[in-house]
Amino acid sequence: MPGRHECAVFSSREHEAAESCHSYENCEKNPGHENFISAQDFIDNYLPRLQSDEWREMFRSWINQTVRLRVNCTSQDRPDGYPMAEDRGTRKIHVGTGYVWHVEEPKYSEPCVCPKCDGNVARKQWRFGVMTAQHVVYNSEEAKKTQIDFFYDDDSCKSDGRMKSAWGVEVTESSPDRDWCSMECVTCDEDLVEKIEKICRCYWLYDDELDPKDLSELGLLPSVHEYCDPVLIVSHPHGQPKKITVGVLRHGSRVNPRQDYNTPTCPGSSGALVFGFYRLLGLLPVHSGTENKHRLNVFQRWSRKLRGHKTEQEQINYGYQWMTI
Repeated sequence: MPGRHECAVFSSREHEAAESCHSYENCEKNPGHENFISAQDFIDNYLPRLQSDEWREMFRSWINQTVRLRVNCTSQDRPDGYPMAEDRGTRKIHVGTGYVWHVEEPKYSEPCVCPKCDGNVARKQWRFGVMTAQHVVYNSEEAKKTQIDFFYDDDSCKSDGRMKSAWGVEVTESSPDRDWCSMECVTCDEDLVEKIEKICRCYWLYDDELDPKDLSELGLLPSVHEYCDPVLIVSHPHGQPKKITVGVLRHGSRVNPRQDYNTPTCPGSSGALVFGFYRLLGLLPVHSGTENKHRLNVFQRWSRKLRGHKTEQEQINYGYQWMTI
């Protein structure tokens, strides 16, 4: 697998929050995260700039369908040379991003595997699908230990009950070459299911009807990119609350599954869907990793920082297309 994967790895559950904050605050790839917009800031201050009600609802659905994945084990089956192979058999937590894309009809009076039911029979339960990178959730062994966090848009979501969680069941489909997998998950939380169904209906309703969008109304891209294909990513960098970043396509086409873009990403962004516009509207690559040209060594970074220069370099991030719609 080329480049560097972008899972965030933490040593234990007890230290996860502290390690996540430390990783975010001391990030070398995107120091300061100046180009990362919080979900609430994006909704409050950027979406109102769009002239189209349909596009505003589409953006909201993309944000709400994005979830944080907390994988609580690393499978012994990860092959040598594969991301996190050195952690095989451990309970280290690695964090990535996923995207809910469908909900099944409810099942009645069947054993439920969620922690709340713990195998007991639930009156109703729902299965739903989550798309992510395979190096985030490698197989069903890891899927069963994966917690899916919805609506983690800011830190207050945890305390006021807005953030909800569900659990993985199994990996139903995967592509090692394109680094994506589809995971089946379960919940018996009817309120959560109603919200998922609503945002999924919004996405599928509008996607085929909307004209391509250039994103210029958002004011997030310099004029030099006027004729380039914009690329937007919603993810959980470093396992932190949801962030939105915007860049442009560098290389990619409908016949080439790999898409390269300079949209900022960080560890924890792996598995996020990559939303393309203009000619690539409808392509849904799954963010996989990063390749940096002309990386600076430690002395060069220190020298630039001493002179007040930013240390980040142009990013070459990439994902692999898993479907067209």
